[in-house]
Amino acid sequence: MSAKLFVSVAIVAAVLSSCGETSLQPEEDRLRAEADEGISINRLLSGDLFGNQGPTLNVNEYLWRASLDTLDFLPLVSTDPFGGIITTDWGTPEGVADERFRATAVIDSDQLAVSSLRLALYRQVLSNGVWTDGTVSDTTVRAIEDAILLRARQLRREDALNG
Repeated sequence: MSAKLFVSVAIVAAVLSSCGETSLQPEEDRLRAEADEGISINRLLSGDLFGNQGPTLNVNEYLWRASLDTLDFLPLVSTDPFGGIITTDWGTPEGVADERFRATAVIDSDQLAVSSLRLALYRQVLSNGVWTDGTVSDTTVRAIEDAILLRARQLRREDALNG
């Protein structure tokens, strides 16, 4: 009886030792490689995620970078390059003390086109020490959208010339 038990234990041990480790190693290697790549703030802001390698984004790289450049007078609250959303905090343009602005830019296409960009601009006016909501003229919103589109075209032209 003990010989049968010994043979059974030896067979079970041999079967169990032959499985497992080799099938886990590729998964561990894949997870380690993904963790090593990561996504840094510099990579997000540089536009590297928009290249042909890695995940495909439905956000135009030039509109994204141009929006960040154009809205740089406002402090950033959040950026979502995968969803194409840039949200700023309240900020005051240089030379203006009694009004502040906040913006949300949405880039919803990988095409460099007017229809790919939506901009919401909010304004508050300081009156007797209290910030109150004010209106933003359509002309102001259009002027900022035009500045973003112009900068996007400049960035595309620079990329074409460089390479």
